Amino acid sequence: MKKEEQQVHLNNIATGIAAIENEVVGMRYDEFVKEEQVKESVYANLQMVGRAAYELATATDDIIGLSFDTDVLAEFRNARFNQVAETGHQQVWSVISNDLDTIRTEALQASARLGRS
Repeated sequence: MKKEEQQVHLNNIATGIAAIENEVVGMRYDEFVKEEQVKESVYANLQMVGRAAYELATATDDIIGLSFDTDVLAEFRNARFNQVAETGHQQVWSVISNDLDTIRTEALQASARLGRS
């Protein structure tokens, strides 16, 4: 995969995460589970992030300095919001609360390193 394509995928990861963070800013988990539109948006952005990570994981060698596991992140490409089932929100919330900011920062840093190489 060309550097330009890697850049696009890394930027898609960062953009998707920023959109998720904007959706849930100031929210607690109990508020998140009640907000159907927020959940729909979060899951749609998780799918985009997962798709970009999947493309990186399957079509490139390791990107220098990328410490998050693109294979694990790629699993979000199959994230589905299901109003009826209402399951899995705690796991998604945990990722939002604990991991996304770090992953976004790492994706932006990796993108910057690619731009300099």
